[in-house]
Amino acid sequence: MGPCGHQSLLLLLALCATGAFVSATVLSGLPTTVSVMDSAGPGTIIVEFNLTCQNETSILTPVLTLQSTPPTYFFNQPIVAHHASPTAHYSVQITLSPSAALDAWQVNQYTLNLEATCPGETPANSQLFVQVHIVDGPPQCMARFASQVGELVQVSEDVAPLMPIYTVVLRRPASGLRFTIKNNDTPLTIDRTGQVLAPGSGFIPAHAGQAFRLQILVTDRSGRNCSGAVTVRVLPIHHHRINFTAACRSVAVLEKRGAMQLVTQVQAQGDNVRYEIITPAAHGLYTIDTVTGELRNTYELDLQRSPEVAHTQLLVRAYDMLHPSDSDTMGLNITVLPTNTVAPRCSPAVLLAQVPEDTPIGWTLAMLTCTDPDASNSSLRYQVEGDQRSRYSFRLQGPQLQVNETLDYDSAASARFQYVATILVTDNGQPPLSTHVPVLVTVTPKNEHSPVCPASAMFSVPEDAAFGDTVGRVNGTDLDYPFNNIEYSIAGGAGASPPAFYIGPRTGEIHVLGPLDYESKQVYILTVQLRDVANDADPHHQRSALCDITIQVQDTNDQPPFCMPPFQEFFIYSTRDPSLPLVQLQCSDKDESTMLPLTYTLVGDNTNGRFRLAGSTLLHSAFSNPPDSIHEPRTFELLVEVTDSFSAPRHSTTATLVVHVTPWATATPSTTTTHMTLRKEPLVVIHTKQFWAPLPWFVVVLSVSVALLLVALAWLAWKLLCRALSDPHVAKNNAAPGELDKETGRASILSLQEQFDGRAQDPITGQDYLFNSSTGACRWV
Repeated sequence: MGPCGHQSLLLLLALCATGAFVSATVLSGLPTTVSVMDSAGPGTIIVEFNLTCQNETSILTPVLTLQSTPPTYFFNQPIVAHHASPTAHYSVQITLSPSAALDAWQVNQYTLNLEATCPGETPANSQLFVQVHIVDGPPQCMARFASQVGELVQVSEDVAPLMPIYTVVLRRPASGLRFTIKNNDTPLTIDRTGQVLAPGSGFIPAHAGQAFRLQILVTDRSGRNCSGAVTVRVLPIHHHRINFTAACRSVAVLEKRGAMQLVTQVQAQGDNVRYEIITPAAHGLYTIDTVTGELRNTYELDLQRSPEVAHTQLLVRAYDMLHPSDSDTMGLNITVLPTNTVAPRCSPAVLLAQVPEDTPIGWTLAMLTCTDPDASNSSLRYQVEGDQRSRYSFRLQGPQLQVNETLDYDSAASARFQYVATILVTDNGQPPLSTHVPVLVTVTPKNEHSPVCPASAMFSVPEDAAFGDTVGRVNGTDLDYPFNNIEYSIAGGAGASPPAFYIGPRTGEIHVLGPLDYESKQVYILTVQLRDVANDADPHHQRSALCDITIQVQDTNDQPPFCMPPFQEFFIYSTRDPSLPLVQLQCSDKDESTMLPLTYTLVGDNTNGRFRLAGSTLLHSAFSNPPDSIHEPRTFELLVEVTDSFSAPRHSTTATLVVHVTPWATATPSTTTTHMTLRKEPLVVIHTKQFWAPLPWFVVVLSVSVALLLVALAWLAWKLLCRALSDPHVAKNNAAPGELDKETGRASILSLQEQFDGRAQDPITGQDYLFNSSTGACRWV
């Protein structure tokens, strides 16, 4: 072993010796499982055990960590206390945290994973299973709550809905409890946590001053219970009952109606209500009835004589006659209007207009000029009236008559393409007077819509259809009036000249024009042009559309069958075996509608019935030529009729088969010889071949072993080569005398850097070496 190998061994021994004498932390007195009741409170000791550290010289406190499964904050981290002894001994406690609320119904076991680490020692790990048990005891109600008098709670009448009023508290907290109110004569409720809640809609005035006694039953999961009573007293509050529904009101009255006329009436909510005018102090213009609240004018209102009466502001107070402090006020704005006598006057008196149907919305058709003779500054109101269609077709922007929605010429055909409406002009006088201005708008047509192709554009026609037969009808539609006024023409796809179809220009019916052949063309796609007619004020403005119409040619039985080849000739001997077929006819029909198989029949020159047909196969019977019988012909010209159908239309063809029969004589022995066939037993020959089939695992092991052996041999050869090249004595012994002198002289000139141009590390020993990439020479560093 080289120096590299010794260094590796020493390093390995040093690494193995590290940590051989490391001491471990010891946990003693720690049980595997402990039990605790779910009534245990915060601070309860779960377990106590000892911890021993082997390193006596350490002054650091060991570290203990605790993790719970399932995760919870119910357990405190371990508490470590030191005990003086020759070795470092510690006492450890695990207690419940302040947030602990054990519930065996929810979790009945916790797994505590402990890890204790002393300074410079190996950590110790352990597990502790904490089992939670249910306290076997009924719920215990508080003494005051369970007494005969019970608890007393006072609450204001205006408490918020569903506000918690009282909470049932037990001596020992528990989970899974159910709280119920045994008496049903109370609007109060209790939730699942034991909180008594106010009514869902709050207390009503009738509850003020009442006391509700609640009998509450507390039941656990086992059916054990305790009960108690709570009295809830509702305290009344003072209510202000007088109020107006509105803080202010505006009133308008006409002048010159006489004195003590009713202007308006005010009403306030409450009991024993009285009314008075508090501002202005000198309210001699109006008076109010203190009981009914009716407001009247004390004398006649005349704007020409007293212009100051046009606007008056009053403040009316309503109060409780028995409690005057319970009151509310409302303001009144009274406006006196002049009397109206003359209606507005407009120019022009009649509005006439003619517009195309594509007039945009907002287009101004006409403008009115209206005035009110009664007042120069009077504001006028404009309104469009008419039937359902005309009323919403126009709008008024002040005195301007505008288009409000599209004026459809097509839907106005029933009204002679006219829209009739009326503009109502009303002044703001009292009483208001109005003037009616008739409006007549005539709509001219506009070609807005292109023709639309039909939804179904596929027809079928038999291939034997005659000239002029109707294939189908193209029903194009056009939304412009007159509706569906369309001309039809075929723009392409009707076939070569002459075309196979033509279309009626006004009816849209497609007719057969030329012969059809399913075998040559099954589908025609016609491009039909739809052009509307007379849908615009300009007769030259027309719209068109192209529709693809598919016509499928239906196959009919119009082609006879054909055989390939139609003529066949055969030469046979008279001794030919009759069971062998002579020929099978290859016939077919171009018509796809002929679903039945072809029928084959011999119709000629079947002398003596020597031939017969089995479908399309020709068979023959035995030929015989006895000396005293009639000689049969030696050549048969057979005619086979091939038919494609059993019913009309029916087509057939004839195939010709020429059969030449050559007589052949056979000698017949004069005596009869009986031949006996001996049964030969079969000879069974068994030949066994030996072969070796190793198990799959053996093949894998053998392959891996061979691969490792090859790798080891390659490594050994490489090591030997490196040593040979690096030994100077071997290099000199192998070199020739002349070459040695040359190398010695050259070595004195060349530097070590020029001899070796690379440096690497041996992967086995880890030692570095230099090498020459050109010659392959190596030298250890």
